[in-house]
Amino acid sequence: MRPPKEKNGHHGITPLKVWVVRVWEVDPPAGEERLEWFLVTNEPVQTFDDAYRVVGWYECRWIVEEYHKGMKTGCQIESPQFTTEDRLKPAIAVLSIVALTLLEMRDASRRADAKTRKATEILCEDYVSVLSTWRHGKFQRDWSIHDFYYAMARLGGHQNRKNDHPPGWQTIWRGWHELQAMLCGADAMKMMNKCGEI
Repeated sequence: MRPPKEKNGHHGITPLKVWVVRVWEVDPPAGEERLEWFLVTNEPVQTFDDAYRVVGWYECRWIVEEYHKGMKTGCQIESPQFTTEDRLKPAIAVLSIVALTLLEMRDASRRADAKTRKATEILCEDYVSVLSTWRHGKFQRDWSIHDFYYAMARLGGHQNRKNDHPPGWQTIWRGWHELQAMLCGADAMKMMNKCGEI
């Protein structure tokens, strides 16, 4: 693959050796156009197993894109006003963990077992305790992942009406952000109770 004629970005002038893997759907669903991908890779592809590995990487693309969308749209990774690398790296590290947590929670809420699987299987009990108490007035120990996710979305402004779309990244981020403030308040109350202030 030859470099672009007009220099733009940080590419070199040496042509790249690439392979193309063509993938197509043999039996598409009735009435649907078949899928066909042409994947360009710098990984050598000599065998079927090589091609299969490249396709497997490409299949991960959607989850990676959702992660980056969570970072940019949800966690607003481009918003911090840091100007130096040593200040930006810790912020990116923390927000990366938040984005992964929210992505895991979102995906878990879409699984078939979301209404039966306990939220405490993927979240610490404090989160479930604070959010379920906010929603129902008392701790719901058996709250499901679905219950937790949609309560957090409600905290972020999602109405959860019958025809509403699932909550988006901004809504989930707002809910998560509000939940963090609630957790700080709950921790402060615990400390005050422990110290005999209340």
